[in-house]
Amino acid sequence: MRKEISPIYSYIESVLTPDAQPKLEARQKSEELGLESISISQTEAHLIQFLARLVRPRKIVEIGTLTGLSALYFLELLPADGKLWTLEKAPEHIDKSKQTLNSYIAKGQCEIVEGDARESLLKISEFGPFDIVFIDGNKAAYYDYWKWAEKNMSQNGMIIIDNVFLAGAVWGDQSQQKFSAKQISTVQTMTKEIFSSFEFTSTFIPTNEGLIVSHKK
Repeated sequence: MRKEISPIYSYIESVLTPDAQPKLEARQKSEELGLESISISQTEAHLIQFLARLVRPRKIVEIGTLTGLSALYFLELLPADGKLWTLEKAPEHIDKSKQTLNSYIAKGQCEIVEGDARESLLKISEFGPFDIVFIDGNKAAYYDYWKWAEKNMSQNGMIIIDNVFLAGAVWGDQSQQKFSAKQISTVQTMTKEIFSSFEFTSTFIPTNEGLIVSHKK
């Protein structure tokens, strides 16, 4: 979806501290897979990391690993006894992310949970509640991911959901990218339910992709 870097993002990234080598290598791995357009931008990654830091997380769940780039941003926040569970189904993504996250996996701070995320979430529920849940996976399953996160959050926990604009498809613009009717209706239904929830305070952040941030009251 991130086929072009907007002038705003270009300016922001000219000011930010350049990414360290592990993050550059993770981004390179996404290019090797031909998926650089869906790899999280530095601008969005810094924003998500900033928000997550406010929670002082010890337990983080990430749905959608790709090559491990966003996982690196989360892992920087964790104390020595903290842990990130990152969920991924595609074997080629898992291979790349294992290379990226190897040192954290060895220390027990990171676990790549392989398989369909809806099934994997059920398996890791016993380790909750969780302080951060980052949703950036299969758009047709976003509602299911949200419902799981809603039930498995710690007090003061935060849910961060990426790509909620579907490149404009949620308001009827499919000129940039085509999405299925199921994907669109799923994200629309999830969004309406999030903003009607009495347990969470939520807001949009109008990034290029669209973020929803929900903070448990």
